[in-house]
Amino acid sequence: MGIGLVADEGIVFATEEVTEGTYVAESIAGQALEVLSDGLEFTPGRELLERNNRTSTIETVESLLGQKSMVGTVPVELKAGSASGDAPETDLLYKTLLGGKRQILAQVTSKAAPAHTDSQLEIEDADIGDFAVGDIIRVLEAGAFHTSPITAVDPSGGAANITLLVPAPAGAFSASVVIEKATTYFSASGAPTLSLTNYLGGEIRQKAIGMRPVSAEISNFATGQLGEVAFGLEGLNFDREVGTPVVTGTFDTSLPPVMLGAKIYYNGAEIQVNNLSVSLTNTVGFLTSTGSKSGKISSRITKLSISGSINPYTENDDVDKFTDFNDSNAFSLFASTHNFTNAACTEWNQEVAIYLPKCKISELTTGSEDGIHTDVINFTAHKTLGGDSVFLGFL
Repeated sequence: MGIGLVADEGIVFATEEVTEGTYVAESIAGQALEVLSDGLEFTPGRELLERNNRTSTIETVESLLGQKSMVGTVPVELKAGSASGDAPETDLLYKTLLGGKRQILAQVTSKAAPAHTDSQLEIEDADIGDFAVGDIIRVLEAGAFHTSPITAVDPSGGAANITLLVPAPAGAFSASVVIEKATTYFSASGAPTLSLTNYLGGEIRQKAIGMRPVSAEISNFATGQLGEVAFGLEGLNFDREVGTPVVTGTFDTSLPPVMLGAKIYYNGAEIQVNNLSVSLTNTVGFLTSTGSKSGKISSRITKLSISGSINPYTENDDVDKFTDFNDSNAFSLFASTHNFTNAACTEWNQEVAIYLPKCKISELTTGSEDGIHTDVINFTAHKTLGGDSVFLGFL
């Protein structure tokens, strides 16, 4: 009998299921996930059915096992792909979390002689279809890169343009400025399910089947730290067998950004914050059937809830955030982090961004950072009229 598996030796693969609840093994190296060791967990379970039958003794009657369940936690670094605009290595986790995905697949050049402003770009008619409200883009203004969500798209022939939430601090954009490729995830119905394969010690194949993300906790978005995302998942079934990986996994070579130079904007204006946390929670309903050997046949996401917190320094010349709290005013929140590519720290790549168009403060208390007052703000995010509640961008 062979015994002894090294705990940190192993690999996790994520594959999209063609038929929900039908296991799909890894088939290409790119399905491997570079997960964090701390917090990685898969827990198969079965419902315990107690029987309260009278017998001649006080001992319990043999119990039975009912429905199967599988829960897991997959912690990963908050980082983009190696190439600008490509989907990250964790693409399937974000896709199954939110359901919607859009991509600007090639760089777009703005009009050559337009009336650009600091928040509006004139776009060629042939290119305006590449953009949608909520998309997060990076404008490659030489020596002054700029990232912002799109708040409006005007497809008018001959006058097509996009409007940005955050104005460019350097002023009006140059003619023929380049807009980088981008991948944006947003909430939409029809999210697929996942098969997750966790190789224990590289020798035991553990299968998590019909998995859906029920939560994503964005943490460590704090000064000088490395951001993380912990995905919590639930599924329909599980299995375990002796087996080694079908393919050799490869991992993205991009680096996670250190939270220095990371920007946070409140209603489009930059604020000074030491920490941001965001929690996305899916409510999942399971369909069960007596005809299923595991009990569960499929699942549906029935609700998405978003909450978070920030701790900006308390202003000494206004109480605008308290007024928003007191009057129940909505505000937008946008945050981005990246790796700089020049010594002047004015150009960058491998960028991750979060855009919440409509937030409301649920609680505002007073905190302290080294004896300096902060506003500790807890907020919730909501769907806008005709729009979405969250956008995650990778640029």
